[in-house]
Amino acid sequence: MPLRGFAVSVRGASHEKSGLPCQDSARVYISDSLAIAAVSDGHGSEKHFRSASGSEMAARIAIRSVTDFCERNGSLTAIFAENPENAARRISANIICSWNDEIAAHLRFSPLTEREREISEKYGGLPPEIMYGATLILAATDGNSTFGLQIGDGSFTLECGGLVEFPMPEDERLMGSLTTSLCDNDAISSFRSFYLPGRVGSVMLSSDGLINSFVSREDFLSFSRRTAALSDEELPALEEHLKERSRCGSQDDISVAVIALSS
Repeated sequence: MPLRGFAVSVRGASHEKSGLPCQDSARVYISDSLAIAAVSDGHGSEKHFRSASGSEMAARIAIRSVTDFCERNGSLTAIFAENPENAARRISANIICSWNDEIAAHLRFSPLTEREREISEKYGGLPPEIMYGATLILAATDGNSTFGLQIGDGSFTLECGGLVEFPMPEDERLMGSLTTSLCDNDAISSFRSFYLPGRVGSVMLSSDGLINSFVSREDFLSFSRRTAALSDEELPALEEHLKERSRCGSQDDISVAVIALSS
C-alpha cells in the first residue's frame, strides 16, 4: 500500500526577535513498506544551550532506531503484534543510548565555547545531556498497523475511519511549561506508547508550539485532518501558515510531520 509523508519546521516569532535558531526538528522516512515520522522540540531555557543540535539528533536517531529494529526483527506488524510493550521499550532504550552516544561525539568534535562553559559553570557543571535537552514524538506504520512513541509535550493525532483523535496516553506530569525529556535520568520510564492494529488514514505529529496556537482542541483536530491531506505543492503555503500561527499565537517554533496512506 503506497505511503507518503512530509515534515516542516519553522522558526518561532520569539526566536526571530531574540536571534535564537529554530530548536525544533522534524523528519520523515518513506519506503515501499514502512513510513516513519519524528518531531523533536529542543528545550528553550539557558542551560539547554545546545538543544537545537539535541533535537536534530533525536529526530534522526528515532527514525534510524525503528528502521534498524525492523531490519533485524521483521515487519512492524509482526514485531508489535507479539509483544507491543516490549518492542516499544526496546526501541526507547535504543533511542536514549544512541542519543547520548551522539552527544558525546558532538562534544568531541565541537567542544564547548567559552560562553557555553560559563553557562555550565553557572549551574554547577551541567551533564552533557542537559545541554542538548529535547522531547521526542515518533510514529511508524507499514499500512497494516501503527506504532507511536512519545516523551515530553507536543501532539500526536491519528485519523481512522473519518475520525481524528489523540491516541497517545496522557502524562499528568505535563503541566504548563513542565515536561519530561530525553535528558531526564529516568527517561526510559517516561516514554508513552501505543500500538494500533489495522489501517489508519494518517497521523500528524507536532511540537507544542502548534497546539498552543489554537483556541480549542476541536479546531486543532480539524487542522490536523486538513494538513494530513495536503499535497507537496501546498507545503510552502503550510510553512507560511505556521509562521503566522507562531506570530499570532504561541510565538514558539513549530514543527509538523505527517505520514499517510496514499489515496
